[in-house]
Amino acid sequence: MKSINMSKAMDLSHIYNLRNNFTVIGLTGQIGSGCSEVADQLSRGFNHRDFEHPFEVGIDEKTSEIKHNSYRKYRIVYNYAQSNFKSYSRINYKDVLIIFLLQTSFEKFVTFLKTPELKAELGTLSINSEFDAEVQLLNELKPQFDTLAGKCKSLKIPDIKINNNWNELFEFYFNSEFFLFCDSIHTILRKHSRVKRNKLYQVISTNLRKSGNPFQFSEPSADNIFTIVELINYIIKSYRKTLNGEIRTQIVIDDLRSPIEIMYFKQRYSAFYTISVNRDEVSRQTALYEKHKSPDSIEKANLLYKEEYEGGKNYEFYKANISACIQQADIHISFLNMDEAVKKNKDIQEQNALEKKTRDNTTPFFSWKMQLLKYVSLISHPGLVPPSPEERCMQMAYTAKHNSGCISRHVGAAITDENYSIKAIGWNNTPSGQVPCVLRNAEDLLDHKNDIKSFTEFEKTDSKFSAALGENFRGQIIENKDLLKGRNACFCFKDVKNSCSDGKNQVHTRSLHAEESAFLQIAKYGGVGIENGKLFTTASPCELCAKKAYQLGIKVIYYIDPYPGISD
Repeated sequence: MKSINMSKAMDLSHIYNLRNNFTVIGLTGQIGSGCSEVADQLSRGFNHRDFEHPFEVGIDEKTSEIKHNSYRKYRIVYNYAQSNFKSYSRINYKDVLIIFLLQTSFEKFVTFLKTPELKAELGTLSINSEFDAEVQLLNELKPQFDTLAGKCKSLKIPDIKINNNWNELFEFYFNSEFFLFCDSIHTILRKHSRVKRNKLYQVISTNLRKSGNPFQFSEPSADNIFTIVELINYIIKSYRKTLNGEIRTQIVIDDLRSPIEIMYFKQRYSAFYTISVNRDEVSRQTALYEKHKSPDSIEKANLLYKEEYEGGKNYEFYKANISACIQQADIHISFLNMDEAVKKNKDIQEQNALEKKTRDNTTPFFSWKMQLLKYVSLISHPGLVPPSPEERCMQMAYTAKHNSGCISRHVGAAITDENYSIKAIGWNNTPSGQVPCVLRNAEDLLDHKNDIKSFTEFEKTDSKFSAALGENFRGQIIENKDLLKGRNACFCFKDVKNSCSDGKNQVHTRSLHAEESAFLQIAKYGGVGIENGKLFTTASPCELCAKKAYQLGIKVIYYIDPYPGISD
């Protein structure tokens, strides 16, 4: 007989120590999407009262068996989280803005609230631009403001690396009366209008990214674009250096609204993850009403939401752009409470019964807390559970979008049958044989030289188009040659065409849409039908692509970013 030599068990958890000991999560999402609730939960860590028990939600009442493999995965995640999901320290974006106010003076802050430039910004939302009532209440905080301003200025934050006073910054931000002070200011500024306060913070944020000064309306400088996130980075470093490994450095930032600021953290930290919190429109509007309490306030809040969601013009890189943030996110959470998740699962069961389906492999809907528990556990321990079929297919669509030759937007799509077997992949790009916009150079068309064959006869001969291109690009290219630093001077055909035409027209895009391209792959190269299949796309389809999906028999569409139109 041969005996099996059982070696002594080893604790291999130290393999993931570096990941566990330093993690930064940045939250992003539309106004009212639930970012603050997610931040609150991350701040609390694991508590069995906060999360559904696997056997409470995963057991079939009739058979007493686990209903779906997803609940087996959740059981593994739940058990892991009990031992490993520790509370995150929270950095509120709006609290960081207060630090910049403290670096000036109370008098300058009050003067800023009365400036015509700020009144003009508030006027874009038809908001009462007077702050007299708020200033009266703020005056009561002046002694505390001055005390904290003195402490803040003594930190000499711009020279913090030289002075090495990380401990002082840590004590100021995490272990002082600073939090209570911030809460008092936020409460006063939202007393009469939450929308006015949020607009005020938006203006301050924009000014900081443009000029480095919260009160200065000026021409933008790229030197200041990281002003806010550099301070957040200092706060993170102060936490890490002061505690020196005594406890994990786990930070959640609530919330990021600039894609450039997300890029900043991604370039610095391999363990930085952006979580996008998404909420269906009806539920989001209900949440907004609970905060604003009046239809008029909600209407103005939605104007502010639309402004921040869509972002500024192409050159207004210093403005908030939540849509671009959602597109950059690593993780997407659908903000459903348990009752909403149960209802959606019940709707699926009823639909299956109506269609006399005996088997359905659609992954059940989970509450946002169950989703969060899963992703936090996977951040800590990659590979703990495999992805769901929906996650796997969306990942393929997300990867496909990086093939796009479009300048303005990258979209990827994947088409599957009803069993999640991939039938086609697509991305937005020019038709086969044409040159994508990103590979063309405007100078070649302007001077009719070099790679002129990459342009169409219309672009080469239409006088209006040529004039519009020359007006928009020739002077800019010559003036900013040094700033290009060797980069390609490409242009978006649709933007130039629309600039010299009446109105905007999506038909003028050179690219096929990602969904359209995936559909045509099946038609072009042959393949089985996709009746009752699924469409995964990184942005919700336009009306035309949605009609094509319907015609082809697509049963359900999964998307990340709600592109304007049919998603509403």
